[in-house]
Amino acid sequence: MIIEKKIKNYTVFVKKDGEKYIEIFKDFLSYNHQVIKVFRNIEDTKVVLINTDYGKYILKVFSPKVKNTERFFKSLVKGDYYEKLFHQTDRVRREGFTALNDFYLLAEIKTLRYVKTYVMIIEYIEGIELVDMPEISDEVRGKIKQSIYS
Repeated sequence: MIIEKKIKNYTVFVKKDGEKYIEIFKDFLSYNHQVIKVFRNIEDTKVVLINTDYGKYILKVFSPKVKNTERFFKSLVKGDYYEKLFHQTDRVRREGFTALNDFYLLAEIKTLRYVKTYVMIIEYIEGIELVDMPEISDEVRGKIKQSIYS
C-alpha cells in the first residue's frame, strides 16, 4: 500500500510504514544530511550516498532541463513515469517478487501531471562498485553472467 502526502511543495509517495523515509526526506529538505559519496553530479541529476539515523541510502534528485514542452505534453497523455514505476515496484513486491535496490520514497514538484523535480530514496547495497575496480576479472564477469541468467 502506498501513501500520498504533501510536504512543503512536494507530493510525496511512500510505502506503508515508511515514516522513517519521510524523516529522511525532511532532513534532506532542511539540509540536515551527511553525504558520504557523490555518484553523479551533473546539471539535471544529483545522485549521492547519504548517511542517516536509519543507515545508508541513495538519494537521487532529478530536475530535467531539456525538452520541457515535449515532456509537459507527454505527461498529460501518459502520466508520470516515476510514479507508475513506484506503484509497479510496490505491486510486484506484494505479489512475492524480490529484486535489489528497493525504491522507498518518491517526492515530486508537480503542475497538473507534469513533474518539474523528482527526489527518490533508494536502497543502498554495500559492496564494491564495478566502476571502482581497477580490472573486472573473469570471475566477476562469470558471477554477473550467472546472476543474469538465473
